[in-house]
Amino acid sequence: MSAIAKITALSAATLLLSGCFNGSSNNGSQPEPSVDFTAFVKAQFDRTGDTTAPASVNNVDLSFNDQNNPQAFDDLLQ
Repeated sequence: MSAIAKITALSAATLLLSGCFNGSSNNGSQPEPSVDFTAFVKAQFDRTGDTTAPASVNNVDLSFNDQNNPQAFDDLLQ
């Protein structure tokens, strides 16, 4: 392989690989994914106890998908 072909291939590989890295400096902290509110509440009821620590909801995007379901929590609150 000629020197020009090697340099071209190396340059192309460098350009392709440079797109694989995130240049932001957020120290690996990613926002939490959206959490279904109904599932979250039901999980909290399942783990309720006298010594249970509160659930952290900071930086968590909760979405309530049962807005048209007035019976969403009937199985919990009877």
